[in-house]
Formats: sequence, C-alpha cells, structure tokens
Amino acid sequence: MTIRSSFLLLLAAAPALAGGLNRSPLVPIYARCPGSGNCPAVRSSSYTFDSMYLYSSRTTYSGPGKLALMLQVKGLKDPNGSLVTGRITVVVPQSRVTILSDPPLGTIGDQSQLAEQPPYVVDVKNGAARAKFLTPANTPAKGLVVNTFGAPIVYDPEGKELASTGTQSKP
Repeated sequence: MTIRSSFLLLLAAAPALAGGLNRSPLVPIYARCPGSGNCPAVRSSSYTFDSMYLYSSRTTYSGPGKLALMLQVKGLKDPNGSLVTGRITVVVPQSRVTILSDPPLGTIGDQSQLAEQPPYVVDVKNGAARAKFLTPANTPAKGLVVNTFGAPIVYDPEGKELASTGTQSKP
C-alpha cells in the first residue's frame, strides 16, 4: 500500500473516527429474578452476539430527517450457533413529548398514541446488520422536547429480550 493510498484510506475513515455519533455498547440481558434471593444466571434469549452497538447523534438539536438512532450488530448467532439471517427489533421505551412551538401544544399525555414510539425493525444477514433510522418528516424543527426514561431494548427474532445498554467485564 502506498503512502498516498494509506492517506486516502485515512481520509475516508476520518468522518467515522471523528464522528458526530455517540456509541453505546449493548450487553446481553439476563432473565428477571423475582423476590429478594438470587437466581441462576440465565440469559433471556438463547441467541448470542459478538458485538452490538447503539449509536445516537452528538448534536444538541433534532429535527425532521435527523438521525434518531443507528444499530450495528456483528456475530448474531441462533441457539445452534449458526449466523442469523432474519429480523431483530429495537424498542425505545415510551417517552414524554412536549411541543412548545407556535401554537404550543404542551405536554402530550403519557397514554396518548402521539407519544408512542414504533419499534425499529432491523434486517440481519449472516449475523451482521447496520441500520440507520431518521426522525420522521413531520418532526417539529423547533420547540420539541422528548424525555426518555428507559434504555432501548433489542429483541431477538423470537421476540425475547436480547440486549440493552449497560456494561460488563471480561468473561
């Protein structure tokens, strides 16, 4: 590889390296443990993955056609250890939506359909996916405030909890 081609490769990668994105690692979700005692550690899903990241914009303000979220998946395997070709779903918990634009609508009721966030469906091929989702065209350009009170959850092809934001140590 020549110095020139190395430089061009570095320039091509620069936007991704400098980025305007926040990257959050996703970790496996374990089954709930009812009561106050301990339970065996059992994953909620029998699917596994090598890595999964959720990306969001670093910009302060949103608007129509802006990045809502992006998901990157590597090494998604089914219970038999085969790479998955199928669909997974990302669910963002219900948020509180306030519209202050002219005319101001105020805060939309928590149970209103206007406050619901539809799930994001992601196609996975050979265990890998990269999906980018933008805000709808009817997103207010000014006066919108959305409060999110929970972490997004990724569901496996069978609808079981697979991953969420969090942290883990090395195995």
